[in-house]
Amino acid sequence: MSQRQKVAILGVDGADFAYYQRWIAKGLTPNFAKLAKRGRIGVLQSTYPPVTAPAWISFMTGQQPGSHGIVGFAAPSDGEYTRKVVNSSSYPTPTMWEIAGDQGAKCLVVNVPLTYPIRPVNGILVAGMLTPDGVDFTHPKEFQPELRLLQPDYKIDLEWQGYKDRGHDLVRDQKAMTRARAELCVKLLQSKPWDFFMTVFTGTDRLQHCLHEHVMAIDDDEAVRRDSLTAAVRDYFVTLDEHIGDLMEAAGEDTNFIVVSDHGFGPLKRAVYFNKWLADEGLLTLKSPSSGSNRRAFKRALNAVGVRRSTLTSVGRALGLGDKVEERVQRLNPHVGGIDWEKTQVYYFPTNGFFVNLKGRDMFGSVEPGAEYEAVVKDLMQRLDALRSPLDGSKLLPIVKRREELFQGKQLEQLPDVFVEFLDQPFEAFMQDYDVPEVFMEPDWANGTHRRNGLYIGAGPGLAAGDEVEGLEIFDVAPNVLHLLGYPISEGMDGRFRPDLFEGGGSGAKYQAFDDGGDDRYGITEDEEKDLEEKLRGLGYL
Repeated sequence: MSQRQKVAILGVDGADFAYYQRWIAKGLTPNFAKLAKRGRIGVLQSTYPPVTAPAWISFMTGQQPGSHGIVGFAAPSDGEYTRKVVNSSSYPTPTMWEIAGDQGAKCLVVNVPLTYPIRPVNGILVAGMLTPDGVDFTHPKEFQPELRLLQPDYKIDLEWQGYKDRGHDLVRDQKAMTRARAELCVKLLQSKPWDFFMTVFTGTDRLQHCLHEHVMAIDDDEAVRRDSLTAAVRDYFVTLDEHIGDLMEAAGEDTNFIVVSDHGFGPLKRAVYFNKWLADEGLLTLKSPSSGSNRRAFKRALNAVGVRRSTLTSVGRALGLGDKVEERVQRLNPHVGGIDWEKTQVYYFPTNGFFVNLKGRDMFGSVEPGAEYEAVVKDLMQRLDALRSPLDGSKLLPIVKRREELFQGKQLEQLPDVFVEFLDQPFEAFMQDYDVPEVFMEPDWANGTHRRNGLYIGAGPGLAAGDEVEGLEIFDVAPNVLHLLGYPISEGMDGRFRPDLFEGGGSGAKYQAFDDGGDDRYGITEDEEKDLEEKLRGLGYL
């Protein structure tokens, strides 16, 4: 491109393409409609699986999960069955704003999920979802007091699980959080130098998880008149559209606007507990119920007095007991402590992945590499393929694939061996529990869950207008944003350059190698990780 252009990315967590098509046609979201008319709209396909953590990481790095190694809210931990909560040190790959900033672009990044611990940027960054309480959450950290002056009501997130049977309160508080975020962003756009701006609104996701039936009805005038909660939910989405208009005005007509979501949404009828299913199938073997509950009680007692798994491990190694203590400590974890690993062939890893309990890879591996591994994988896939919906007897899993069929990249070996996907079926499988009464359980307050069909809208002086965008995946966005900004595309990105997105065809894309930079500067403490685990529980993901 001949000159650099400003780019403003408006993230709308969980925005579904089909829903926004209806709302635009109904006239509920005129600012979304304005952008779609000026530019192009289409489906933005999420990752496999369509989960917040891998999706936003793929979005900001331009890499698919086979390259960055993240497929859920937990990151791989070599040699252990347990995993650590994902954070910004889980993906050392540079983000699009880090690459642009290193080449001179001034960046404003507000509330993008998984940006804590803070990684430096050329400008201002405010960390998003999965930031512990009581920490410095801005770069530079000196901006934090200014943020509180600019917007005293600013909040990073709101956990919907604490609002059961209080839908009106949830909508009210989400609306207040969204307003404060939008007002902060408007002030930043008006007062700070910037070339690249991004923010993410997360309330759209939170409301859809537990008030999804109301979200689906907001374009039904009769439903809105009949039900005050449906009316309140409509008001939230209408007000969000007004905030989008405020951001558009603050950024200016010469800005290229890109609306993205990490995934779409659909109805939820049952939560699926695959570790329970594996136990029923004889592929995962449990110890006696008393041993599992005793270990959980012992772990809770140790934690209550400040003794953590890592503390026991360190003491054991200091006494020369080494790996024996490590193995015993691993068994204290409530997610793995009740499993007889020597007799277990397969275990489930959230989200939508199955690991073979492989010798040489897993701490207590039972399956030999080679022919035995292949036989277990084949048997597992056949059993999964035969599963039927408890609702209507239809095929439960439209997709049952080996990881090699879905992914490629340097982190492929970190991923589960087999993946499944429900597509439009009303099921989710976020939990790894095995000690539940049934495989298919009522999802309590939740009634909405993720789908792959997210939302893309692109409009501006450098972006093409016209027909619906086709074939766009979430990791395609980053390389095209860099090109729009006038910078080379990283050679490490999996995303494709899409000339059709640009006015005049967007010719002249250049590529360059960028260093990962390593992750030695980053990391979270054990207390911070515990805080993040509690936040994930509050969001329904643990």
